[in-house]
Amino acid sequence: MLDDGGLLMYLHRYRLNTYKNSGFTLVELIVALAIGLIVSAAALQLFTGGLITTRMQDASAELQDSGVFGLEYMARDIRLANYGNINNPILNDKTSLGGIVFTSGDPAKVQANLPLAGVDASLLTKTGGSSNVGTTSDQLTIQFIAPNAMVNCEGGKVASGQFVIQRYFLRTDNNGLALACKANTTGYPPTTAAGLVGNGEIIMPRVDQLRFYFGVKDGSNLRYYTLANYKTAAAASTDEKAFQIVSVKIYVLVRSRDTTESKDIDPSKESFSFPDGAVIPSDTKTKYMRRMYSTTIAMRNGLGVKI
Repeated sequence: MLDDGGLLMYLHRYRLNTYKNSGFTLVELIVALAIGLIVSAAALQLFTGGLITTRMQDASAELQDSGVFGLEYMARDIRLANYGNINNPILNDKTSLGGIVFTSGDPAKVQANLPLAGVDASLLTKTGGSSNVGTTSDQLTIQFIAPNAMVNCEGGKVASGQFVIQRYFLRTDNNGLALACKANTTGYPPTTAAGLVGNGEIIMPRVDQLRFYFGVKDGSNLRYYTLANYKTAAAASTDEKAFQIVSVKIYVLVRSRDTTESKDIDPSKESFSFPDGAVIPSDTKTKYMRRMYSTTIAMRNGLGVKI
């Protein structure tokens, strides 16, 4: 028979033994840690996958805004090229005041698109510009009479009847190369092209390549020339009606602002089909999302005859 003191001592020892036997064994601890790591890895995988998916969606939205809306903004003005030139509708590299400006010079001495002397050739339609691919980019210079009060590609106000000259080209900005436009507004007929000098306004960021292709009537067929091939062929022709441009194709290759880190994108294997061959990005490591956009524009008065 235990007295009160002995009973208390017994209960105390019983509780200590119970506590000693209630802890985790080493095997239980290892199993718990393994389960915890598996759950953590699954959660991390879900988080990483969601982050990459979000980046892909953001990149796709950027490309949509830049490629579709930026290209349409440029195409809207290019559709005005040759507007008002009803007396010389056969559009080639010699058409006076022709919508696409390949040539310039004193009209008393040479036949040229822009009847102004002293205009630097770097401001006219040409190839050899910067790009982020293995080939050079193009520059397109257009001109037209403003059909109504409007704004040029830099946002400057233009009155109805004024003469507008605009050039589209790639230049460097904070995000690499971008498609920019520089505008020159003058009276009609044009008296200056000084406004074409400068960096211009960016209308499409993060553009890796910009190319233009010229649709030319070849009998009843339509044939497209690269800018360089067109200039070479047209310069060698003595027929003023030859190499008549009736349309222009525009191709741009745009990229996302940030890397996507997606395993589905391998920049070392990327290739984009332009009309004159495959285009391969120079950066073969950064996992940017890229897309190619294109549009075709029919030239105004391009099918007419001289009156």
